[in-house]
Amino acid sequence: MKNMHITLVRVAAVLVYLFLFLPLIVVVLFSFSDKSYFSFPPSGFSLRWYAAAWESGLFLTPALRSLALAAVATLMATLVAIPVTLGLRRVRDGRLKSAVEFFVLSPLIVPALIIGIALLYTFNRFGVLDTFGALVLSHSVIVLPYMFRSVYTSAVGLRQNLIDASEILGASPRMTFREVVLPSLFPGIISGAIFSFIISLDQFTVSLFVTQSEQVVLPVAIYKYLSDMNDPVTAAVSTVLVVFGLLIAFVIDRLGWLRHLSGGGA
Repeated sequence: MKNMHITLVRVAAVLVYLFLFLPLIVVVLFSFSDKSYFSFPPSGFSLRWYAAAWESGLFLTPALRSLALAAVATLMATLVAIPVTLGLRRVRDGRLKSAVEFFVLSPLIVPALIIGIALLYTFNRFGVLDTFGALVLSHSVIVLPYMFRSVYTSAVGLRQNLIDASEILGASPRMTFREVVLPSLFPGIISGAIFSFIISLDQFTVSLFVTQSEQVVLPVAIYKYLSDMNDPVTAAVSTVLVVFGLLIAFVIDRLGWLRHLSGGGA
């Protein structure tokens, strides 16, 4: 009976994974099709859609812009999250602490559509719509809750006696922060950066509202291409993104960051 239960659990897990990965498998197969429509099983193998995506020149610049945007937005969120979490750690008023947490985490509650409309009117009013700075600010707002929550989890586990011992031994506040506080926050910073980078790279709704034609990012470029064309070019671009994500995961695993974040050591 126990073996049957284990078998059923494994079968259920396999079915769940198939359900989750089936759309991805379809997209990958579609990108290698020799036809402009999807057929299963594929009748042929071709790289023509990858060549078409490269030769079109519609995706390279938005892709590079998306990578730069994700990196800068993650950095901005980190620079905001660290002092906020360290300050919040010292707050003793429970209501004030809850209010600050709610404010920082509010982008998770408010729909992206509402945030996009609000940013559209704000940036248009100040004449900064469709600029890289507007994109950085928008994405920083979106990814800040993820960075804040990750860093705050590490900050809560920071032992005050280590900070006190550092100060008693004559270390300056800057040295204490660099040698004691920052290493304790490092797991949270890394995990928050991973989440923030991926979410920024994939952010579509807000990007669509704050861009027009000059600062198009990759998700918006794919959307605009799909509005005009219906071929496997976007499937090829999506497959490249999947491979890129898998490579990042592989590098992170080889560097031992996943084991470090899970408490298993480097």
